[in-house]
Amino acid sequence: MKPKITWVIIGNARKIRVLAHQGPGNGLIAVADQQWHAPKITESKDRAGVGHSSAGPGIAAVQQTNSKLVHDTRFAKEAVSHLSAAYLSRKFDRLIVVAGPHMLGLLRENLDAPLRAVLIGEIPKDLSAQSLTDIETHLGELMAV
Repeated sequence: MKPKITWVIIGNARKIRVLAHQGPGNGLIAVADQQWHAPKITESKDRAGVGHSSAGPGIAAVQQTNSKLVHDTRFAKEAVSHLSAAYLSRKFDRLIVVAGPHMLGLLRENLDAPLRAVLIGEIPKDLSAQSLTDIETHLGELMAV
């Protein structure tokens, strides 16, 4: 019988990597071809402006967009797209997402129904700079590593 493979997504708004777990006692291993980096944010040089109305007295303003949020959302969608493709290719059976609260929320918003069905847990912490043994310690509450 094939062991259940659990993918653990470790990420933040700049980088996401995938670790695989193939059963109790086997620990975590990095999945070499499953690592994504967010594109560099290019900040707008201009600020939103305020102009006078040509239809009469009054002032109109243009709302400033939050380019960081736009880029973070785009990166989360891209990562979820890669995850969906991997799941459809049967590369994993279960999913755990570990990310800081901001990125976890963006990833959660973009998960499709098949990925939500195999999601077994979330940890709202940015562990992207931690070693595998430290990550395994945090995962102990969700699964036997």
